[in-house]
Amino acid sequence: MSSTVTSPLTTRQPSPAAPADLLPPVLQTLWGWPAIANFALGGLGAGLYVMAALASGFGSSAALRVAAWLGPLLVLAGFVAVATEAGRPFRGPRVLVRVRTSWMSRELWLGGVFALGAAGTLAVDGRGVRVLAAVAAVAFALAQGQILRHARGVAAWAVPPMPSVFLTSALVSGAGLLLVLETWTGHPPAPLIGTALVTLITHLCVWSVFVSWSRDETFVRGVRPLREGSSAVAIVGGYLVPSLLAALAITLPPLGQALAALAGVLMIAGQVSMKATLIRKAGQLRSISLPSERLQRRSS
Repeated sequence: MSSTVTSPLTTRQPSPAAPADLLPPVLQTLWGWPAIANFALGGLGAGLYVMAALASGFGSSAALRVAAWLGPLLVLAGFVAVATEAGRPFRGPRVLVRVRTSWMSRELWLGGVFALGAAGTLAVDGRGVRVLAAVAAVAFALAQGQILRHARGVAAWAVPPMPSVFLTSALVSGAGLLLVLETWTGHPPAPLIGTALVTLITHLCVWSVFVSWSRDETFVRGVRPLREGSSAVAIVGGYLVPSLLAALAITLPPLGQALAALAGVLMIAGQVSMKATLIRKAGQLRSISLPSERLQRRSS
């Protein structure tokens, strides 16, 4: 029978202590409703033009002509909204000169290129100009997502899928507004309703990838409002209910006009709700912690 003898010179290594939080995670307060309005209106305007251009095959159409002035107007309205949040709006032009380092500056420039390109399609009937305006609209929506992607202090924002979330969100809200406009002027064509349905499904897939992107505790805590509770129900409802209505609009032609219009309204409302929750509830700043150290007695 053997026994284990512990040498008096043997020292047991202490287990590492949990880090001490100097500043716990808190919600950011820099961005509020003006920033939400910028992201929502900008995405809506850019998405409207892209979806109208795709629906027309980049040819001239009544819907595209409406999108050519309404889309830039919505984008500019978003810029005006976010300028009121800056506190010193007259310093806004300084943002324009930081295009090499700031995604906010790139967002402004791309929004301007889109506005000028879309306005140019009203004066010049050319496919090339319409393609340029659509490309600028896509780049603008991606730039909005890049602003959050590079907000390093917020774990739920600084993830690679964020630009794709903003692009597909813009397309969903733009498709919704296009459905409403087409319903207002007549019966929306079935291909447009089908395209809206595909866009919704695509965005839902991108959104699912985003909210499950990381198992990091800070990220999981940040996206919890997007996955649980009433806000999550509203967001998911903003995808599933319009998808069901769009499918019914295709299969039930007599009710297609009313169902498509309702689907369009809910698509817009759903994306506004999603961006509001993303900014106001998921925008948790990372905690600042200091690793704890234990004093060790020197063996004699």
